[in-house]
Amino acid sequence: MPQTKPAQEILERAKAIHEDIRTWRRTIHRYPELTFTEQRTAGLVNSVLVDLGIETETEVAKTGVVGHIRGGAGPLVGLRADMDALPILEVNGTEFDSTRPGIMHACGHDAHTAMLLGAATILKGLADEGQLPGSIRLLFQPSEEAQDDEGKSGGMRMVEEGALNGVDAVFGIHVDAHHDVGHVATRPGPMLAAADMFEIVIHGSGGHAARPQSTVDPIALSAHVIHAAQQVISRRLDPTEHGVVTIGTIHGGTVNNVIPDTVTMTGTIRSFTPESRQLLRSELKCAARIVEPLGGRAEVTIFPGYPPTVNNPQATAHMVATMQEMLGQDNVSESELIMGAEDFSYMAQAAPGCFLRLGVHNPAWAEFYPVHRADFRMDEDALPIGSAALALAALRWMETQR
Repeated sequence: MPQTKPAQEILERAKAIHEDIRTWRRTIHRYPELTFTEQRTAGLVNSVLVDLGIETETEVAKTGVVGHIRGGAGPLVGLRADMDALPILEVNGTEFDSTRPGIMHACGHDAHTAMLLGAATILKGLADEGQLPGSIRLLFQPSEEAQDDEGKSGGMRMVEEGALNGVDAVFGIHVDAHHDVGHVATRPGPMLAAADMFEIVIHGSGGHAARPQSTVDPIALSAHVIHAAQQVISRRLDPTEHGVVTIGTIHGGTVNNVIPDTVTMTGTIRSFTPESRQLLRSELKCAARIVEPLGGRAEVTIFPGYPPTVNNPQATAHMVATMQEMLGQDNVSESELIMGAEDFSYMAQAAPGCFLRLGVHNPAWAEFYPVHRADFRMDEDALPIGSAALALAALRWMETQR
């Protein structure tokens, strides 16, 4: 089927609404909301979609919004943005800094939401012109950063509640402060890791610091566990595989002259394949048992997190070709493997999917300002590029997969 619109026309349509996209992003940035509390953000999203004449469903996955753009009889394409913020105190000092101390859009979800609203504006315009070959499902999901008391994130709940039913392909986007504006990156297959959390409680027998021989010191035992846990990667995992075991917290004792009864450690396990994920879980439990010959006991609890984000090869090849058409070959690269995790992974399991990294670094800046930092920032010239990327990926999929 012939292409309905040149890539540059889609990009120009996005640039024409740059000020709207920026306003949406800054409004959301000023009023950040944490996991499953995104009512204000969802209200803004719903209001914009309704004003565009887009049918919506609210309270999907608790606080999410789903929009429906009806076009021709071609494929149904899902486009996803996450809406939640992080518990971080912002230090940027801009006119649109967070007004809620201790909460900040430090991962760019404000931009993701604004860019998808921009894409929705473009795609609804095409539908109204009779030039949208298929239909669009807009997936504004809550809670990417954390899970609820049932261990479920917004992406998982959206899939469970049927938001991906019937979707032929799904595309998502994430800001990347390590790439300049105008550059994008992705890769087929695994791109982001699975991330499981764990807790290790080391039981010993406490006592006076002056009489260690009368105790089983869990603090000393914890040093053996830390060393053994790191050897899980270096000596138990195939060196051609990728994995990380990180111990992030250690808590034990209350005073300097008393050996405690227990030490508690928490951390994460990161991996890319089901096999290595299971191996690392099992071997970490074995490593913790090193305390047993020394008189201690270890309890290891694994809290399953997000699975790896695996890009469908066909959807990824499509995204690469589409981005090369819009930005040129030199501005599209293969993403490195990223040990961070993403709950877009659930959507990419429900339908062929591709996750795109969008450059947001201004090349004139002397420093990089990556996500999950109190000084995270982005060049807002990336916003229309992100909107156009989502809109064009959906449009071209409809045209080529009919």
